[in-house]
Amino acid sequence: MRKFYLFVIAALVGSMTFTSCSNEDNAQAGDDTPSTVKAKVGIIIYGNAGGNMDELIESYFFDKVAPLLSDSSNVRVGVCYKYGRDKANVIAIPGGETITIPHTFTGKYAKSGQVVLFELTSKTPLSSGSLGENYGTDWPDMKMYDEGTLAEVIDYFKATMPAEKYIMLIYGHGGGWDSQNDYVREAPATGLARAVTRGVLYDEWSEAYIGSDALDMYEFRRAVEKSQIPHFDGLFIHSCLMGNMESLSDIYALSDYTICSMHTLVSSLETMVSLVKQLQKDDDFVTASKAMLKECYEVSDKQYTEENGDMKLVDNKEFAKLLPICKKLSSRLQAVYPEKKTEIDDATKKDVYRIDDTNIFVDLQYYAEQMAKATGDAELKAIADELGAQMKKTIMAGNNFYHSPKSKGVKPDFSFSVVALDKTTYQKEGGVNYSFQTAYEYTNFHKQTEWGNWLNTVESNPTLDNPMGGEE
Repeated sequence: MRKFYLFVIAALVGSMTFTSCSNEDNAQAGDDTPSTVKAKVGIIIYGNAGGNMDELIESYFFDKVAPLLSDSSNVRVGVCYKYGRDKANVIAIPGGETITIPHTFTGKYAKSGQVVLFELTSKTPLSSGSLGENYGTDWPDMKMYDEGTLAEVIDYFKATMPAEKYIMLIYGHGGGWDSQNDYVREAPATGLARAVTRGVLYDEWSEAYIGSDALDMYEFRRAVEKSQIPHFDGLFIHSCLMGNMESLSDIYALSDYTICSMHTLVSSLETMVSLVKQLQKDDDFVTASKAMLKECYEVSDKQYTEENGDMKLVDNKEFAKLLPICKKLSSRLQAVYPEKKTEIDDATKKDVYRIDDTNIFVDLQYYAEQMAKATGDAELKAIADELGAQMKKTIMAGNNFYHSPKSKGVKPDFSFSVVALDKTTYQKEGGVNYSFQTAYEYTNFHKQTEWGNWLNTVESNPTLDNPMGGEE
């Protein structure tokens, strides 16, 4: 889908193909002109959220960061952001019923449905409607989840915002891995319900499904790989539930380091603002990220009132080394299950840590430890210990927040989430024409770990009696 190109892009990047604006498009050229000044770091922000998150990115990021960006040779920030809906989305579901998804527009710098593409600087005109007037276009049907759109945005900033190295920052709603969404094929029929959270980023303007359609991890990976920046110095996924083994296993190779959370994020974007500040002091992503996590701990901890949370800095080369250990864990669990079925099923139902009460994710490290404890199996214990040692190398720094009354006093040193469910659910077809198993075994995580073989063996699910991080 190549409808995205504004005439601004055509003027600046003449070598790129584009589809010109329609009569309804109202984009105007601002002061976004090509620069020969090469920054130390270029940050590309790609987002779509809607609701109060439009207000958040304006008041808690644009307003706070713009005054800092006066030196184009240091850190430069490019933004592609799609503003949310201003009306309810009524979706028909099977059976003749409807679901109403409320939307209240909160943006002030552009109109509902506008896409703004601009470099944020100390001179950016931030006032009512100004972004939409100077850097925007009315394209509510422009799909932020289309991999061609993302690739073109990356190429645009590569051409207009030269830098020694680049960081990608995703801002929006995420959902970790989802069998109905994170698969190569789309749902075949209209009206089928798909999960509201999906993959990396969702676009609430799509009328095709319940409230949204979104960028999945495969589309994200292909977009980056085909772009002019096929590898980033760092990737900051400011989206919920993305510290997930299934998701990260398909995108970890796109950057040296990743910042993510396996919980639902509760944030006023202080981490995004702090990262810009820290990179201005030191352009090393690791140094800046560690300083950001340290600076933001107290304010972030206060925002998690009845939920658990986390944010971590991940070394992606070390992350890759987790996968063969997970394969050993899957294999050993399958081997001991016939003899230790009762112990494993009981531990699964009450002892493993669920991320929240709606998703099928558990904390991987804590899961391995509880399985070893329940079975008393020496080999499982050795695998859990090996996994824990590699986790310490993989997670370079991180903040954990413990405030959920549902966690029952359990405070794991949070690792990454992983899917946990029984084989009946694993084999079952959902609201699409393929099974959970078919979608799961398409993931890079399964291909390298055979984790799906364990899901196709175990007969128990984590229940609401398990310690949990809170509601989604």
